[in-house]
Amino acid sequence: MLKQFIILLNLFSSYSLRITLHPLESKIAYIDGIKNINKLDHIMINDLKGLFNSHPLLIFKNVDQISPKEFINFLTYFDKDYDQEALNNPDKYPNQMLQPFDQFPDCKHVAPRGNVELDNFYNINNIKIKPSDTFINNYLWHVDLLGHEYKLPNVITGFYIVENPLIGGDTDFISGEKIYETLSPELKDACHNMLVEINRNKFIVKHKVIDYSGSSRVEHFEEVDKGQTYLPLVFAPDNVNESPRILVLPSFFERVVGWSVDESRKWIKQFMHNHVLPHRVSIQWKKGDLAIFNNRRFMHSSTPARNYLDFPESSKRLLLQTFLPTKRALLGIKPLNYDNKTLSNVNWTDQSNSIRTSNEYMKFVTNKSILKSNETLDERYYMLSSLK
Repeated sequence: MLKQFIILLNLFSSYSLRITLHPLESKIAYIDGIKNINKLDHIMINDLKGLFNSHPLLIFKNVDQISPKEFINFLTYFDKDYDQEALNNPDKYPNQMLQPFDQFPDCKHVAPRGNVELDNFYNINNIKIKPSDTFINNYLWHVDLLGHEYKLPNVITGFYIVENPLIGGDTDFISGEKIYETLSPELKDACHNMLVEINRNKFIVKHKVIDYSGSSRVEHFEEVDKGQTYLPLVFAPDNVNESPRILVLPSFFERVVGWSVDESRKWIKQFMHNHVLPHRVSIQWKKGDLAIFNNRRFMHSSTPARNYLDFPESSKRLLLQTFLPTKRALLGIKPLNYDNKTLSNVNWTDQSNSIRTSNEYMKFVTNKSILKSNETLDERYYMLSSLK
């Protein structure tokens, strides 16, 4: 930790910036000293991009008010594969319109979120924004657009805090790399052979109930005929200096492929409580915070809105949010050492379930590998989704 701090200190000493790491998660860094994001030279931008590689959640403190266009233009520095055509022509690229909520007319990829009434705020007139019912009393752990049926999950998600309540309005994060890195070799092998079924459509039509921690589904299970998507549990890193990451979507989770619903729900609750939630860290936002994070390296959830809705003296919340469209393919990792008993070896299930799930996962990987359109893809990986 000390060595890392010294590197950061040397990197930015000439800019009079103060860099602080989150006390519980070294992949999160606070930057104080950049008030105007429009006056950064190329050297500073390149240094920030380098910092973002090792600290994929950067929080710039006390940033002067910015327009939606200035906000999203700044974020483009941090994804070399961002989709400029989709930004310039959002109506021509509906599958790359990743922000389907209330939009700014002059910048459709940015949306206002929170709990506020707006009157002519960047050409949005007389609009009332409030949190949806799902977010009022619950955590909703997710990765933006992961498992979407036809949209490529963004690399960059950004927040700019215009107003924040005195109590509540926080966001919690969990590093998918930290989850993976802290597992035993046996548990890693098991995770590399996991295939799960999710359904985002049930969330949209509200056919789901989650517990307060956001860690498990608790409603009566209903079979549906659309919206099912298969996902691995382990995702590939984008760069050689990153580790694989485990990303879990408990609010969309249906079952482990090859298991019963009851067995699956028991597993995800235990997995979340034993291996995921212990790595949760919280970010308390302040007015003027600008956050940029790698959406493919973190799970996140807003804290329940009830925390500030029940405090009428300070219940106003307004932030700009964007999912930056990307062209970067989403990759999975082929099982390193195929063993169809890995899940039973760690006592997650019995041997028959373990064999079924591992075999289904191998079919999934083989199918994705055959369908991949990028012939230069690293042979260790397979393509989950792309624009091609």
